[in-house]
Amino acid sequence: MKHVSIDLTGKDSVFISNIYRYHNGLCGLSLYRNHPEQLPSVDQLKEKIDLLQQAYEAGTTGNRVQIALRTQLRNELTEIFKKITAYLQSVATEDDIPALLQAGFSVKRIGTRKKTVVAPAT
Repeated sequence: MKHVSIDLTGKDSVFISNIYRYHNGLCGLSLYRNHPEQLPSVDQLKEKIDLLQQAYEAGTTGNRVQIALRTQLRNELTEIFKKITAYLQSVATEDDIPALLQAGFSVKRIGTRKKTVVAPAT
């Protein structure tokens, strides 16, 4: 069993940098090419990320409208990327792990491991 995750924390500048990286990874990820309709295409995702970048830059001057827009877009993108990681986790196989890692996603194997019992020396 595997757990796919990404880092959606940190300051806005770190968040934007990370989601650009994840977006670039999704562009080359064959798993995401046949995504469900509920998830955005990589082009739609790029538009939203670019809007967040513009709102971030405009909000540095203290423009309250842009700051509110930045907060709203960050929350939307956080939810979208959570859905994307859940989708990738559900469709990915063991063979897809290297591609996910290459795309910038973290993959951890979870589950129980078999314990080996050492026979007592006689």
